[in-house]
Amino acid sequence: MDPETLADAYVREGDALAAAKRYEDAVVVYDRAIRVFPDCVEAWTNKAAVLRLRGMLLDAHACIEKALEISPSPIAEALRDRLTDELRRKGGGGGARNPSE
Repeated sequence: MDPETLADAYVREGDALAAAKRYEDAVVVYDRAIRVFPDCVEAWTNKAAVLRLRGMLLDAHACIEKALEISPSPIAEALRDRLTDELRRKGGGGGARNPSE
């Protein structure tokens, strides 16, 4: 299986975990997608969304910036704007870790 196809499969698995509110597990699976295909915009975007739900705003912002570096996306841009507003309101807090963890 080529890396992009494998990453897409991981993204679908991560999405199912996120839908079941298994956010930590979803992040682990999105990271697998990123490891096999680092340019997987969907994995970076979805990881950012899950990190946001977990209150990890700085990490989420770093992930969404990475997604936008790879390719423009209206979904990613909207999430970046939302995260920027939330970070501004919270004074930049939210917990920071390496976005590829």
